[in-house]
Amino acid sequence: MLAPALAPAMRVEPLTATVRRVHLTVSPVFLEKLEAARLALSHSMPGASEEDVLSAGLDLLLARDAKRKGLVEKPRPSPAHAPETPGAVYIPRSVRREVWERDQGRCQYPLDSGGICGSKLRTQGDHIHLRGRGGRPTVENLRVLCTFHNKLSARDALGDAVMDRYTRNPRQPLLAGLPGDASDG
Repeated sequence: MLAPALAPAMRVEPLTATVRRVHLTVSPVFLEKLEAARLALSHSMPGASEEDVLSAGLDLLLARDAKRKGLVEKPRPSPAHAPETPGAVYIPRSVRREVWERDQGRCQYPLDSGGICGSKLRTQGDHIHLRGRGGRPTVENLRVLCTFHNKLSARDALGDAVMDRYTRNPRQPLLAGLPGDASDG
């Protein structure tokens, strides 16, 4: 059986210094959603173009993501003290926000070349001094890491034996240990 053909990737074509043409393959369901969104916005944005509708939708997604990260204009005041529930991972929003702004949402994992990773994909807060070893949720003890470097950092600190219980070891081939594998004695 043949695998289904993948839709071509989105292409962006520069037209002028400030305008781009986007070539995108979409399904009929997407077009129905786009038209429904245009109609939903017909009172607040009469005559909205497809770009206006998509831009409004992207603004909502980005605002929701910023709120989740605590990056809002008027943040709530932090509680006087963080709850100390055993096993709970609590980082005060004010600390999370300050770390996120300091690191600009980019992975701070140091590279051998002297720079940092800098990825903004799947980033998360990471304790420099491990929480399980007494590290506190402070601005000085937190940094932003991408998922890959967060797991790598934990693996370096805790060792392969501990981390293999929680995640696949990236140092082993994906098929290692399966029946028929060359390393399978």
